Amino acid sequence: MTEISVSFDEERPVALVAEGHSGYAERGEDIVCAGVSALLQALLFGFEKVVSSPGFSFSINEDSARMVLDWRRSPPEQTAVLVETIVGSLKEIARVYPEHVRILEVPVDEMEF
Repeated sequence: MTEISVSFDEERPVALVAEGHSGYAERGEDIVCAGVSALLQALLFGFEKVVSSPGFSFSINEDSARMVLDWRRSPPEQTAVLVETIVGSLKEIARVYPEHVRILEVPVDEMEF
């Protein structure tokens, strides 16, 4: 299962941690994992190349299939549309494939970066 923890500061998402493989199909054939991965890569690309937010950081561990994206220090007026689009899309995948993707909402002070 892919688990995505979205961290909130008040009502605004400010970070996420994604871990694991969805297990929908064999590696290389897994459309659920591919969809989640594409959205996470789009979020990373959006922060680095489109928004160019100086307050953004990330880490990727391919061995453990873990990605951390942190935009707590990014101005919300620059990031809101990007974040709402991607997080909303991830929630939709989790709704359609609940056995394979789970979204957790976590207060920022409880997030494990």
